[in-house]
Parts: sequence; C-alpha cells; structure tokens
Amino acid sequence: MYPEKESSKIELKRELTDSFLKTVSAFANYDGGKIVFGVSENGSIEGIVDPEKTRLQLENKINDSISPRPDFVLNTVSFEEKQIVELTVSKGKNAPYLYNGRAYKRSDTSSTPLDPNELRRLSLDSSTMTFDQLPSNEEELSFKVLERWLQETVGLKKLGDDSLRTLGLMKGDQFLRSAELLADINQNAQSATIIVRFGKTISEFMDRVDLTHQSLLSQYQGALEMFDKWYQPYEAVDGFIRVPRIQIPRDAYREAVANALIHRRYDQGGAVQVAMYEDRVEITSPGGLPEGINETAYLYSQLSIPRNLILAEVFHRLHLIEKFGTGIDRIRKEYEPYASKPHFEVSDVLIKIVLPVIDYKKQPEEISLEELILTTIGNSDGVSRSELDLVTGLQRTRLTEVLNELISEGKIVRTGGGRSVRYKLKYN
Repeated sequence: MYPEKESSKIELKRELTDSFLKTVSAFANYDGGKIVFGVSENGSIEGIVDPEKTRLQLENKINDSISPRPDFVLNTVSFEEKQIVELTVSKGKNAPYLYNGRAYKRSDTSSTPLDPNELRRLSLDSSTMTFDQLPSNEEELSFKVLERWLQETVGLKKLGDDSLRTLGLMKGDQFLRSAELLADINQNAQSATIIVRFGKTISEFMDRVDLTHQSLLSQYQGALEMFDKWYQPYEAVDGFIRVPRIQIPRDAYREAVANALIHRRYDQGGAVQVAMYEDRVEITSPGGLPEGINETAYLYSQLSIPRNLILAEVFHRLHLIEKFGTGIDRIRKEYEPYASKPHFEVSDVLIKIVLPVIDYKKQPEEISLEELILTTIGNSDGVSRSELDLVTGLQRTRLTEVLNELISEGKIVRTGGGRSVRYKLKYN
C-alpha cells in the first residue's frame, strides 16, 4: 500500500489521463502538492509498465497545456517490486496557472475551477501590488473627514492633490482604491462595519449601528463611540476604598478595530463585524492571513505583511497604529495585569479577535511554556539554546523535547549547527 492517502496535497492516479492537468494547475496556483501515478485511490500499488515513457508524456503534456509553465519534479519510485511515478508540483510565483484557459484550486481531494472573484484574488495575491494600490474608476471624491484628521494630528492646513499623491491616494491624476476607502462617501460595496450589542442571548438586540458608505476613519470613530457607550469604566468597593476599574482595555479594542479595517480583504464580500456581549467583544474581519505569513508568525512575531499597504501607512501617519507588526503584541500587553486573556481565531476566510470583559476575582496565571518560548523567539531574529535555557529554567532534556515538538508542529525552525544553532519562528 502507498503510505500516503489522498488529500488536498496528494492525488493518486491508477493511470495517466489528462484530468491530472487540472490538479497541476491547482497545486501551482496555491500550496503545491504531489500526484502519484500507478496507485489506485484506495492506495493499492498497480505500477507503471514503462516509467520513462510515462515521465516523458507527463512532461510534454504539462509543457503543452499549462500556462505559464509551472515548476515540477518527476521521480520513479519502487514499491512492492513495482514502479510508480511521482510528480511533485511546487507553488508558483506567477499565478494564475491556467489549463485550457481556466485556473483550478483544490477542494479536499478534487480539483475545481476558480470563480471570477477567486481568480481576481489569486491574480492580486501573486502580484506585487496590494488592493489599495489598484486604480479606481471614481473621478470625484471628497476628503473632509481625512483632512480634519490630518489637521488635528499633523497640522496640515489643506488637503490638496499633492498631499493626496504623497499619501498614496492618487497616482498622477487618477484616484487609487485607497482613496475610495478613505473618501467621505465610500462607494466600495465591500467596505462596511456592522456593530451589534446583544443582551443576555443572541436573539436579544439592545443596539445596532451599520457604518456603511463612510470613510474608514468614520467607521473607526463610530466603532469607538459604540464601545464607549457600552463599556464605560466603573468603580468597585474594595474594603473601604472605591477602586476605578475598566471592563475591557480600550486600547486593545481600538487596536483590534484598526487592524480589522486596514488588513481585511476588500475584494471579498462581507463587513467587519463587531459583536458586543456582556462578557466579551468579538471583532471579525473578512479574509484570512496574507500570503507569506502563518498563524504562529501572526500571533508571536513582529513581521508585518500589510494586505493594504497604503491604508496601513495612512493610519500610521494619523497615530492610529504605532508601527506595523505590533498590533497583536499590544493587545496582549493590555491584558497582562489580568487573568482574563484575549483569544485569536484564524482561518482561511476570516480573523476573529475576542476581547473578554475582565474578571477581577481571578488572579493572573503564568503564561504557558509554549507561549513563553514562542514569544521569546518572536521578539528576536533567532534565539540560542542557552538563551532559552535561561528564560525557561527547564532541564536540557525537557527543553529539547519541547523544542522538537514545536518544530514538528511547524511553529519554529532550527538553523545552523553546533554552537551556532538558533531557533526562529516559521513564517509560512
């Protein structure tokens, strides 16, 4: 039996048929993968009679049918005294890779064509441009809200075309998508922030605000106003003293909202959603992580790959974010004095940040060993074994076990050899 089962990255083929070309397109467009010829879907080894001929046919079919040409490797392997052929396709840098004029993706164990929206996102992801750098079709836009923010923050007197070009909202005489999103009347159909305050159950609506057709700055301000309405500071009696307390750190909420607005996908349907409950706030933004960064790097490193580079720079100029790559770290630090901790959920289609209401009855606990190691590694360009010994206080054997577990889980990598060994986060 073949040791690997069919999956999103493995396809088993009993014999050569042209259907494999759809899978080549899918692997090259996304995460790469392997197609094995001479193996049935159930994993039984059938074998290939003439491996050299099959390899030549595979190479010719790929070169003739897939455009642009993907990177691949062909190998003949012996199993159970039979010959099989393995075709390994690498993720390409020039997507979309088309077969008969169509681009494909993997859906579990099958290869399916991309719809127009998916094709557009794939093309954008493989280019060097971010969505907000694309040209806009809008010819008349006003920026009173942005102008007011710039006047109050950096002392700008008047926002003219030269300033818009400096900010990256215009190129020549043409507005860019970034300008659409920051204009007073935001016509981008995907740009909206929906905020709902729930009661004791999700069927009980206590308040709702739909921030649509507004500048991202107005959406940001509206989200803060809703927070201030429902999560005001209060005083608690501790013995004979009245102690001021907060429900949720405002800076953590502000950081989460700013990140949702500037890092979400604007070529994907759906609004930024803020769900407010008695015990927590959930901020959900459409679109998973950008290309080139995985969940571990997102949570523990200060690597920043802005999905909307111009928007991130404008928010930085307005002091709404401090610097790229520090948002998650800042949210965590706001909760450091408390037992309640933020929670982060990452998937292919969304990112959700959950900010709990602080429970003052519980005492803060020490962070887990895994989080301590990942945070230590993430705040540097690589950490030596002796540095981790000092931080964790673990015996050498136990620390080796933990590090090997993190390596096998794909969260960190080991580089160098001997005394030069260093541990770094794995970014993708």
